[in-house]
Amino acid sequence: MTPPQLDAVDAHVLEELQRDARQTNRAVAATVGLAPSTTLNRVRELEQSGVIRGYHAEVDLAALGRGLQALVFVRLQPKSDEIVNRFIDHVWSLSETMGIDLISGIEDVVIHLAVPDATALQTIVLNEISSFPEVFDERSSLLFERRRRHVVLPVRSEA
Repeated sequence: MTPPQLDAVDAHVLEELQRDARQTNRAVAATVGLAPSTTLNRVRELEQSGVIRGYHAEVDLAALGRGLQALVFVRLQPKSDEIVNRFIDHVWSLSETMGIDLISGIEDVVIHLAVPDATALQTIVLNEISSFPEVFDERSSLLFERRRRHVVLPVRSEA
């Protein structure tokens, strides 16, 4: 899929919204140097093209009683679309699951969990993940720190 072509103004609008999605359209317009109506049209086009997929509030997991995070790497056997999808649906239904990635390599799936403590992690891994019939192997790693980019700019074109 070819990504939409974004000009410098679109990129600036996108950058501002990623920095603070709660700012008003007028504030974004003032920062990027456009009229509010033009800025609103640009934002709508970014949304319609799928560049902007949504807006969300970032929460502090520890403040919600989920101070321990882990990545659980899972190997499934046998591997088929049906088994992988059933496993992902099962794990996604767990409230402790923060994210799921399908990967290549030795493992097939990485699950990001956020739980209150080590006992809760053990319970989820043993009762909900390892006990799944097609789980061949699993290994867990605690997350000490997680950094995420909150502002992602388009790839620069070679000019």
